[in-house]
Amino acid sequence: MNRFLLPGLILLIFTMPAAAQESSDPAVSAMELVQKTYRHLTTIKANFVQTEERPGVGISNREEGKLSFVLPDRMRWDYMGSKPHKVVIDGNLVWMYLPTRNQVIKRKMSREEMRQGAATFLGGLEGLEDEFTVQAGNKGPGGRYSLDLFPVSEKTPYDRIGILIAQDSGIIERISIHHRIGNITTITFSDIETNTPLPEELFQWDVPVGTDIIEP
Repeated sequence: MNRFLLPGLILLIFTMPAAAQESSDPAVSAMELVQKTYRHLTTIKANFVQTEERPGVGISNREEGKLSFVLPDRMRWDYMGSKPHKVVIDGNLVWMYLPTRNQVIKRKMSREEMRQGAATFLGGLEGLEDEFTVQAGNKGPGGRYSLDLFPVSEKTPYDRIGILIAQDSGIIERISIHHRIGNITTITFSDIETNTPLPEELFQWDVPVGTDIIEP
């Protein structure tokens, strides 16, 4: 998986419950609820589970980790397990540290690439109506909204984004990215905290001595 395809990389949520205006269109209701909820957020912390799946084959990869997010565009993903690695996003600059390879991959992203990425979907779905066709999906379990986002542009590397939202709070609990090549990346969040101060050092990257820096 190309982890710099930010939608396939990562994506999450939480806050005080926010009341949404009633709408006859469930997709509109869900979008409005999420947008109102996230306008009150400054930071997000959460645990996550990320899986890669190919229809007919099953789950090929499963990773767990922690997300730290300062809205709107500073994120850190700490992947645990047998192959730990870190991803730091600061504005349009992305760092991926691969300790098992003794490498840091550094890349500057264009505005278009960043709009396709994690911060866009985790930041409250603001402005997506111009870039996606939004439809209500099958009703999720336990009183949840389900949304399907279909990109207007054919240049995007995925053909659908599925989002699961807690109906009573506007919290995005899961994001599934359906890539055009067939695989599905799903990120599920738990133990979510919001508006908790996050130390500046989390997003300041010091390259370990002796580490190779790769700038594609």
